[in-house]
Amino acid sequence: MALDTDDEILQDFMVEAEEILDGLNEQLVTLESAPQDTDLLNAIFRGFHTIKGGAGFLSLEAMVNLCHKGEDVFNLLRQGERVVDADMMDTFLKVLDSLNSMFAELKAGEYPTAADPQILDQLAAYLNPDFTPTAEAVVIEPEPEPEPEPEATSSAPAGDDITDDEFEALLDQLHGNAPPGAKSDSDDTSAKSVTATASDSDDITEEEFEALLDELQGKKKTAATKTEVTTPPPVASKPAAASPSPEPTIAETAATEPAQKDKSDTPAAKAAAPAPAKAAPAAAAETSVRVDTSRLDEIMNMVGELVLVRNRINTLEAAFQDEEMAKAVNNLAVVTGDLQTAVMKTRMQPIKKVFGRFPRVVRDLARSLKKDINLELRGEETDLDKNLVEALADPLVHLVRNAVDHGIEMPDVREAAGKSRQGHIVLAAAQEGDHILLTIADDGAGMNPEVLRRKAVEKGMMDQDTASRLTESECFALIFAPGFSMKQEISDISGRGVGMDVVKTSISKLNGVIDINSEIGKGTTLSIKVPLTLAIMPTLMVMLGQQIFAFPLVSVNEIFHLDLNKTNTVDGQQTIMVRNKALPLFYLRKWLVKAYQPTDENELQHVVIVNVGTQKVGFVVDQLIGQEEVVIKPLGALLHGTKGLAGATITGDGRIALILDFPELMSTYAHRGY
Repeated sequence: MALDTDDEILQDFMVEAEEILDGLNEQLVTLESAPQDTDLLNAIFRGFHTIKGGAGFLSLEAMVNLCHKGEDVFNLLRQGERVVDADMMDTFLKVLDSLNSMFAELKAGEYPTAADPQILDQLAAYLNPDFTPTAEAVVIEPEPEPEPEPEATSSAPAGDDITDDEFEALLDQLHGNAPPGAKSDSDDTSAKSVTATASDSDDITEEEFEALLDELQGKKKTAATKTEVTTPPPVASKPAAASPSPEPTIAETAATEPAQKDKSDTPAAKAAAPAPAKAAPAAAAETSVRVDTSRLDEIMNMVGELVLVRNRINTLEAAFQDEEMAKAVNNLAVVTGDLQTAVMKTRMQPIKKVFGRFPRVVRDLARSLKKDINLELRGEETDLDKNLVEALADPLVHLVRNAVDHGIEMPDVREAAGKSRQGHIVLAAAQEGDHILLTIADDGAGMNPEVLRRKAVEKGMMDQDTASRLTESECFALIFAPGFSMKQEISDISGRGVGMDVVKTSISKLNGVIDINSEIGKGTTLSIKVPLTLAIMPTLMVMLGQQIFAFPLVSVNEIFHLDLNKTNTVDGQQTIMVRNKALPLFYLRKWLVKAYQPTDENELQHVVIVNVGTQKVGFVVDQLIGQEEVVIKPLGALLHGTKGLAGATITGDGRIALILDFPELMSTYAHRGY
């Protein structure tokens, strides 16, 4: 049976569950190296508990059953009755994989499929060492719970009477005098609703006293656990044994104190039964709102158009030379810039959304390869455009897997080389101006340039003489050639070179550049530089004949004037020497200007050095115009599919400029030899 994916409660649940699942992915791997970390155990417990509560209200029984068992196991871990080991962690990660599969089914509008019976059996075995696995999954039948009453009354049945000890414990908690270990899960939330007003005095008001009794009587039937409010009938699961509990989740707090918020943001809270709100403080105003990403894209497009108008007005203002107009134009430029920044921030997401998956990737690969590897994440809070976050996921996964499989040596090999048995990989992100720098560094064996040269000759990529002239950087760049691999046996995990050409292409499509540094015995570092956003791009405007072209500024390395008499020809390719390094030189007007007329090549020419992948290339242009922020527009029907063009834009003087795609440009024209 299909789900109504437009249902607001389901949408709220999916947003919250996705955030929790992303967090669990990293938390579970961290737990393996810190099995006694109480805060971490509590956080994971809360994650399972919150998902279970929301899933229960939506009658997602498969998810409820799996989360309930996971929650119970972590309850034992919190109490110290069991300790996490590698095998248990394998099971937990299978549980997480199963939950992610269920979540994917939810996104597709289908009810989740029940978890693998073996996973449920294994969790049951952790809960009961004498458990005998069955052929089918064990489904926990929910115990019936009494219907919640809209308003608690003072004349409760005899079974609801509280003992003197319970009453004294409540008063102790209210005044902050509860002995260590005396705080129960239900007391945690009920006390919170009153202590805010009673903390300054030992006396409580009649209303506060009645609220305490009301809350206690409404919860006593469920043995003072905190599962009773987030998992209501008809799919409530059996409550776990009472134990010291962490701080309540948002869903739990909202469920037990409904008057503290006008509207809860979690489905678990919406599912909770009404409770008395006599002593609850005033509702807080909501500070966030969920917006469809398509609306953000529309706003960004409009801001892009405004940027073009600003550029146009800047150009016109220069011709008037009017002081008042200049001030107005400057003000417009400031406001437009601020608006552009503000809208970009609404589209920004922390790179942690991608980084969060790598502890699991490294952990699983290291175990399968019998390696000991520590992954360090840096700059997780670095923000970049949401579209870039999604586009970078696959290339980074491949590069990290590559570092684990090929970069880090086996523990015995490392020890023999005088290194620690544990390898180290650093995945880092940092903002540099209007660009993001991503690095993947390992302390492994590194790459040998001589071996790379020999391999290139063996594969017929070049002759021995050409290979001998390659710089170290150019040797390292060989791994991005299609089919180039340094392994004798290609694994199904990764291959340095197998798929690396796809990584390079993916980064290039993002107007990014990739660079490699490696030292034998010390390790390898790959650096990726991409723009903050794909919507608005800083460019260098140049003229070729009578047509304006835009170079993505992230690709531009340097600009200088060159006397073409000082060029050399190597293997039929014209080159220039830049700081004692020979770079290939190409004339863009020969490639892109239809009515090209040869000019006197003895005169000084403008040369722009551009990064194309890991290689530097010199391009001769007719005229330099300057830097300008542009909005990328798709090519028209006449130019659609033209090789070497990434799009078009409108310049400040109203003309159309074509934006160049250098990797495609090189692959299309460079073989022509000019």
